[in-house]
Amino acid sequence: MARRQGVFDDLMHIGVNLPWRAAVLLAAGSFLVLHLIAVGTSAPAATTTLAGLGTAVGHQLIHTIALFLQYLLPVGLLIGTTIGYFKQSQAKSLVSSARANPKSISEMSWREFERLVGEAFRQRGFAVTGFGGSGPDGGVDLALMKNGERFLVQCKHWRKDQVGVTVVRELNGVMAAMDAHGGYVVTGGQFTREAREFAKGTTIELLDGDALEQLIGCVHLAVPSTTLKAIPSCPRCGAGMVDREATRGEFIGKHFWGCRQYPNCKGVMPIT
Repeated sequence: MARRQGVFDDLMHIGVNLPWRAAVLLAAGSFLVLHLIAVGTSAPAATTTLAGLGTAVGHQLIHTIALFLQYLLPVGLLIGTTIGYFKQSQAKSLVSSARANPKSISEMSWREFERLVGEAFRQRGFAVTGFGGSGPDGGVDLALMKNGERFLVQCKHWRKDQVGVTVVRELNGVMAAMDAHGGYVVTGGQFTREAREFAKGTTIELLDGDALEQLIGCVHLAVPSTTLKAIPSCPRCGAGMVDREATRGEFIGKHFWGCRQYPNCKGVMPIT
């Protein structure tokens, strides 16, 4: 069972997800307001009646709470935003490393892979939050927001070659429960044919190793749409495809999608 978070944990979580300027302003504003309340209620209320005694007790309670929170709230927010700053710096470093050497993706831990994917989407213009492991979210790793629409992301940094249909089915169920507009399953490997066939009837996009490299390599570009164009799967074998250029025949010089398994598979598709 997950550990129940306390007030301080909640404050740090808020700080992690806030822009650092907003967190600093909120911390300063909360300290000022609570300090004024603490000072304004510091003098004990004089009373000679039972009703007045109740008022005095309430007065003192407000003073004690404000005196305590004037330090707790700003400190929690500032610690959270500091943690968030270093996490984002690490994520940017992971993206830079992956751009320079895509093979480094396979050497990342699952947590680093999750941060890499989150930063790639963030640089695409999405607001990103992390669920952080198993829980009521069904194991979904990231939530994205863009143009008022919500998307869920499942990161599968597996050592095996292909991600199966079960993962896609599970994400589709969580999307329905959480009323999400769409979703992404991201892996450094490939997807089975069954997984790709199931995804065609949903609003889930499957990003395999090639599509992930494309996402990371183009994160600096502005993308007006809330969806990403994933590399298509081969109509013959279901593997990912690559951009190829015809070197002979009437279409010489033209680009087309060719199966990455060529020459074992000669599936092709036009680039639209």
